[in-house]
Order: sequence, then structure tokens, then C-alpha cells
Amino acid sequence: MVSTVKTGSVNMPKLLRQMSHRTNNVREVIFQRDAIYDKDFAKFRKDDDSAAELSGPPVNFGYESNSTTTASFSKTQDSGSITHKYISTPELTIGGLKVLQMPIISRSGTLERTGARISGECKFYTPSLASIRQLDNFSETKQFDEFEAYDKFIDIERAVYTPSDISSTGNQTIYISEGSTYNPGYEVDRIRFKIKTADNLESITLNGQEGGSGVALRWEAIDTCTPTDWLLIDLPLRDITDSDTKEVYQNGTGLTFKADPVTLDVDKLYGDNNNYLSYLQIATSSSSAIELKEINIYKSAEWSLKSIKDYRDEYMQIEAVRIRGDRTSRRRTYG
Repeated sequence: MVSTVKTGSVNMPKLLRQMSHRTNNVREVIFQRDAIYDKDFAKFRKDDDSAAELSGPPVNFGYESNSTTTASFSKTQDSGSITHKYISTPELTIGGLKVLQMPIISRSGTLERTGARISGECKFYTPSLASIRQLDNFSETKQFDEFEAYDKFIDIERAVYTPSDISSTGNQTIYISEGSTYNPGYEVDRIRFKIKTADNLESITLNGQEGGSGVALRWEAIDTCTPTDWLLIDLPLRDITDSDTKEVYQNGTGLTFKADPVTLDVDKLYGDNNNYLSYLQIATSSSSAIELKEINIYKSAEWSLKSIKDYRDEYMQIEAVRIRGDRTSRRRTYG
């Protein structure tokens, strides 16, 4: 934390560092905000660009499109020119935020028409906003100004597979199941690790066996990603379809990863000799030294921020509710 930030009477960053040695209630979470898409506007009747423009301002239907590409247009009318402008705002996924969570895990059952669901609520205590805005990526990402209601924190509820740290060269293959061990996949939601190498990170592929045939989920780096310093990667493994994209932030810049191919469905890998997770592959552009640490293939807890109390120089108290929590036993049963 830089010296220009007031610590107040409660030095929350220092307090979190000290408490992290004594309790697992201090968590390192992923901050996530959904993409804000362009809205559909109309200047012409029935999408006919050759027709005369509609009178009045551009018609805003209020519906968001599926585009996060910067767009703008102007329309001249009697009162002057009206400009519609949209600035690209893709999904934000920024790691490295330490918080105190109370309680660490909260579960309550809700019986609904379509079945049972696990929900919960908790409180997070974070450093002041001024301190957070000095952290890596938070300070450099232009789209981040403050926490907002309906933002999300993603936490490791349970580390299902935790391979050892790696210091090696070139591409890496990390085995999850070997010999007569057949580890299931239905428990996992996401993968997280830190990587450092002078090469470009090209792809991350999770492989498995379904019905005795090989299946895979491959995240391909579309933008150049060269993690010469430690870079946190955190990507989803569940409910992904071909060509889905996710952002990984490096020095405040979002780097796009695209899912292709997607033949792996983790819910169908229930852990017998024909249905299991087999190995993880991390591919780079060459054979330079590579370091991997804090590798976690994990079950996640997603918390939606409900209310935010800002105590200025001291800390923030955030109330959150759990927004997903299907029962693990039913994942295995229904696949």
C-alpha cells in the first residue's frame, strides 16, 4: 500500500495480513462485474438504411445487444445533433483482493418448484476504497471506479484438486488421475493458478474421459499474453459453449481467452474408470522457463454484493448473498 493512502485508526491491509496467518476467514477473492453491452438504437424504419431517417432523436429500445465493441453515431434534428456513444466495457475479472469473510461458509436450503437449492449470506470486510484502488489491476483498469451492488466476489469454497507448484521449461502436463485413480469432475467449477514465463501463454486445456472417449475444454489466448511477472489466471469450467470468451486482466488490460473446443461436461464425469478428469495442459509459445504456483481446480462460491457501507479511511463492510449453490450430490446424480 502506498504511503499517500490514509490508513485511519484501523489499518485494514495490515490487519488482514496478520489475521491470514491465524484464520482461513481471510480470503483472496476474484472481483467480477458483468459486461455492459451496447444498446440497440434505430435511426431508420425496418432496418432500411436507404430510407429517410426517422424524425426525432434515435429510438432507444432499452435492450442491450451482444456487442462490447466501441460504437457511436450522430443524428441531426431541429434542436441540433444528438450523439449516441458506447465505450467498450467488457466483463471485469480482477484477482488479488484480500477480504475478511464472516462467516466463511453459509448454507441454507430452499425447496423450490424445480428442486432444492443451497443459498447463503455473509459479510465481507475490505480495505478502504482508496487502498483497493492502489492494488495491481484495480489501479490500472479504467472501467473500475468503485464497488457496486450486484458486482460479484468469487471465492474458493473448496479446493478439489491442488497440484504441486511447478518450476520447469516449456509446455506442462499436470495429471489429475493416474494409474487406477479416477477423479470425478462434477465437483469443480473453475481453475485458478499463477504463472510466470518469458513465453506467450497460448492455451489452457482441461482433459477428461467420458464414456471411455477423450473430451476437453480448451481456453485459447486470443490476445498476446506474456506473463513475465506473476499473472493470476482464473477461468470457469462449467456451462461453457464453443466460442465463449472470458477476460484475464494483466496490468489493467483485459486479455481475451476463447473456449474452443468444448466437448468436456464436468457434470458427466462422476468418477469411474470411463468418466473422469485426466490431466491439465498449459501450452506456451516456446520452451523458456515456466513457473506455476497456487494451482487450484476448485468448487467456487459466487457472492453477489447486496449493500456497501464505506467507512472512508477505515474499511468497507459489504453484505453479500450467494447466487449459486446447487447441491453437489445432485450434480453427481443427474450429471
